[in-house]
Amino acid sequence: MQRLPEQAAGTAVAPPEAGTPPRELPEYLRAAGLGGVAEELAPVQCAELWDEDGRRHVLYKLGQPSLPKLVLLPPYGVSYLLLARLAALLAQRFHVLSWESTGCPDSSSPLHESDLTLARQSALFQRILQQEGFQQFHFVGWCQAAQLAVHAVASGAVAPASMSWIAPAGLGCAIVQSDFDRCALPIYLDIERGGAALAGKLGVILDKHRSAPFCPANAAEKLTMLHLGDAALTHRFSRYMLAYARNQPEVHALLGAALASCPTLAIHCKDDTYSHFSESVQLAKHHPRVELKLLPKGGHLQLFNDPAILASLITQFIDSRSAAAPVPALDFATG
Repeated sequence: MQRLPEQAAGTAVAPPEAGTPPRELPEYLRAAGLGGVAEELAPVQCAELWDEDGRRHVLYKLGQPSLPKLVLLPPYGVSYLLLARLAALLAQRFHVLSWESTGCPDSSSPLHESDLTLARQSALFQRILQQEGFQQFHFVGWCQAAQLAVHAVASGAVAPASMSWIAPAGLGCAIVQSDFDRCALPIYLDIERGGAALAGKLGVILDKHRSAPFCPANAAEKLTMLHLGDAALTHRFSRYMLAYARNQPEVHALLGAALASCPTLAIHCKDDTYSHFSESVQLAKHHPRVELKLLPKGGHLQLFNDPAILASLITQFIDSRSAAAPVPALDFATG
């Protein structure tokens, strides 16, 4: 496979021998100081999936294996840390499985050009489900993860019992351009064209919290910007953002097939301009199997800052679509 020019920062390693215990959290994640979610990370079990070329993919697992299965995915290049609070809540009802984009935010693994394609990501999705025994599962995706869900479902790589999309983006439905597409994406596309040498200069424009110490008020935004601490990693992230932009026409064409095969919940906040809420409104307007939950406030980072309402909406939606009698609902606001 062709490799990205800046790939040398990560090196493949040999798979462990049979019987090796599950690995710890990735080093990059521990170096981030756990982002104020150490309690939520404590029960996480890490597993690994290995490519034929020796590359490692870290899987995050939470909740009892006997519970119904649920896959929870972040946007391209974004850390599991931002999902940790929602994952911990959902793990009270589900066996939760998650992973991150190849090579970003964890740069310890090399990144190949094909990793940026939806076909490759859908194939990886399928392999992970097969390895972990997720024959029946529900899907929950945040922001750009909706693109992967559409492709994976429409292509037949996976068949979730339901999908829940939190602030979906990149589906080609929004009638108002998001702040990300309008402001941040052009900078990332410049970085992609200019390479790592330009990443350090332009990354300063994007990292508005770079001089502020980590605190609860800025935690979510700082965690979304972990890639800006290193120019090579910022360049990798920008390549994913180019893929996100290029994916939109293909994903829009596949939307009907994906949504026809799977009941879907779209959750969006009216004050979310980073991924504009008109994306979800138009989804529900044009696709009758989409159920819309439009919240008055919460912003794009509600998933990290106030995940209880999202956990409740997701479990209620899954229960309402389940043929089996649902497990009694929990009060996520109090645990």
